[in-house]
Amino acid sequence: MFTSRASQPRSILHIDADAFFASVVQANDPKLMGKPLVVGRERGIAVAISYEARAFGVHRGMLMHEVKRACPSCVCVDSDFELFGHYSSRMFEIAHRYSPTVEEYSIDEGFLDLAGMRRPLRMSYEQIARHLQAAVKSELNIGVSVGVSLTKSLAKIASSRNKPAGISLISPQNIEPILQETDIHDVWGIGRQTAAYLRQLGISNAHELVSQPEQFLLRNRLSKPTIQIWHELQGRQMFDITPNSKQACKSISRTQTFTPASNNKDFLFCRLLYHIEDAFTRARAFGYSASKLYIFIKTSKFQYRSTEINLPQQTSYPLLIRQQMHAAFERIYSSKHLYRSAGATITNFQKNTHTQNSLFTDAHKIEKLKKIYSLFEGRNLDFGTLLWDQARAKSRGGGKRPLIKARFF
Repeated sequence: MFTSRASQPRSILHIDADAFFASVVQANDPKLMGKPLVVGRERGIAVAISYEARAFGVHRGMLMHEVKRACPSCVCVDSDFELFGHYSSRMFEIAHRYSPTVEEYSIDEGFLDLAGMRRPLRMSYEQIARHLQAAVKSELNIGVSVGVSLTKSLAKIASSRNKPAGISLISPQNIEPILQETDIHDVWGIGRQTAAYLRQLGISNAHELVSQPEQFLLRNRLSKPTIQIWHELQGRQMFDITPNSKQACKSISRTQTFTPASNNKDFLFCRLLYHIEDAFTRARAFGYSASKLYIFIKTSKFQYRSTEINLPQQTSYPLLIRQQMHAAFERIYSSKHLYRSAGATITNFQKNTHTQNSLFTDAHKIEKLKKIYSLFEGRNLDFGTLLWDQARAKSRGGGKRPLIKARFF
């Protein structure tokens, strides 16, 4: 039944991030590392659960009050799909180092074609899997499980065997006992109804499925995808890898409504700076610099006043473009209106490794800014937060004049 697989020319790697949404939130906020955590607070249900929370019996779909009952110490957070998207893009950037043929199957899993890659990488398939796993952990601080086998279906089974952070290879030598251990419902592509029907036919695991002759499948009117899976489980590739590499990141946006509406110029500008700083902080975390910035303020009548700033050079630090930001704000601000929100979007990204300083760049200033920003970020603070807090206090009749006005502008 499995004799033809030994000559199979292709090997497929499946990478599957462990508890992806929860792991990303923990990686982005190290204070949450190792704590029980649930994502989905904005929907009122558990969308993603960390392994620490799963140990308390928390499972997907639980209402938030049920989560707290099961695990009082559980941290519940909102989904941040922009953040999840950035981590996904970085994960697949790493995957492309090990194969030019990568299929981004979903936000947290994908397939790599390893055919012909052992010689240029000077690694075995297992070493490729370990290096890929280690690179993701080192650079993103999230765990991934990796499976390698002859087909996509078998690679999926392999990656699920030793979660979290496991590595499994399914070869002709170990395939039969693994298929015997794999419940039919756990085979990729076999849904609940198909699994129930197969059980009625006496098939409860993957090995029992592949042991049937093809005529048995046809006679019982099993679907074409199920027959393709039957072939895949025997090592015959039926599902191609479809490369669909996505652009790593198109834009980062930050905005928030505030109450009461205000036309306090200092408050609005510092609120805007808070969002700009937050957007650039996220960009720096992924090694990006930007050359275009959009800013807006929205009136209490829901009218937008916006403008864009085209920067002469890529930058990662808003303090380098303080004059452009101030001039742009002056273009859209009018004291005649009350405003209820402000926001910013940065775009036109480049990886910082590709950015070159121009003749007019003050390299010494950039190095000083790197040190200053690293100090703030290391304390989980940023310029925008401090400035906004001061401006908010001032708008309520107390506090000092905003620091940004006095020192930087």
